[in-house]
Amino acid sequence: MDRVVDYKKCTGCTACMNICVKNAITMEENSEGFYYPKIDDKKCINCGLCKKTCPVLNSNNNNIKKCYAAYNDNIASLLNKSSSGGLFELFAKYILSIDGVVIGAELKNNKLEHTIIDNINDLEKIKGAKYFQSNLKYIFKYIKENINTKKILFVGTPCQVAGLKSIINNDNLYCIDLVCHGVPSKQLFNKYINYIEKKYNDKLIDYNFRDKKSGWLNYSNTAIFINKKVTKKYTKNSYSKLFLSNKALRESCYNCKFKIYNSYSDITLGDFWGIEKVLPEMSNKNGVSCVVINTEKGSKLFNKIIKNIRYKECSIKDIIKYNSSIVNSPVRTNDRDNFYNDLKIYPFNRIIKKYTKSLFSKIVFKIKNRINK
Repeated sequence: MDRVVDYKKCTGCTACMNICVKNAITMEENSEGFYYPKIDDKKCINCGLCKKTCPVLNSNNNNIKKCYAAYNDNIASLLNKSSSGGLFELFAKYILSIDGVVIGAELKNNKLEHTIIDNINDLEKIKGAKYFQSNLKYIFKYIKENINTKKILFVGTPCQVAGLKSIINNDNLYCIDLVCHGVPSKQLFNKYINYIEKKYNDKLIDYNFRDKKSGWLNYSNTAIFINKKVTKKYTKNSYSKLFLSNKALRESCYNCKFKIYNSYSDITLGDFWGIEKVLPEMSNKNGVSCVVINTEKGSKLFNKIIKNIRYKECSIKDIIKYNSSIVNSPVRTNDRDNFYNDLKIYPFNRIIKKYTKSLFSKIVFKIKNRINK
């Protein structure tokens, strides 16, 4: 078998690798730093199971149950690594309280990998936004082996959840996906880290993509080095500029198959941008989440945390109005291929000058203009 699905459509969700009974599929990094399945023809028996499982090649019509604007009542939770309204922490704590496990992306040693949490003291590891694609490794196999004996909460991008649900459907499995703009590769993040370590002559030990000390609506990026911290507003940060410019995203992101009406998750979480316009009584400078309940299981999970949050029911149209990423894919730029070709050969400061010049200011202007309408 040549490939499971066309590479421009492949999300790297690992479903094909995890379902293969002959272990004929591995995930390998391409020249841009994204993981894609590689098939060993010597092991492959052409059973077609990978194609039957691939969520890109199959559809899942989603009937939205309810939508809310919500945020955590605990101000400390809102400010501590929470990207928006701090709800994920509450969902995770509930699952852990019933001896379940929580699986999410952890940034460690500048690598982003999904990891398993079974202790509330480790929850900080997987909180907060991370703006590049995580490595799922063999997480799905772990879930498959343990799902009959414990509750498991998995959080990831919509395509990652779709991959998981295409091979495992169990009442013990709870899935939360996040409103996703798209994912850059680890190659871009690694090059950026090398650049700032040289610039500040220090070793990076952690990175906060959504530091809200300057406010939720005007968040910053904070690089934590051994000897110092460097904070920049997202509008001034070169990595944020490249991420939001759409030049560095995975090919499948430009035609995402897993937006809200084709979601595989029980609950979708994201930022409720424009809350001060849509539901001013719910406006909170520390962050507000949009919550989309996709399944009955998601509704039951939401009810488990309801006593610890402020919330108000709304419509999906209220959410979409200022957060189009929940329904629309990012637009592929004409210089997207040139960007990754240049990234391989040029220093990062040259990449910044060439690809963040004036376009980003236009993007920020459009975003702020939409919010202020």
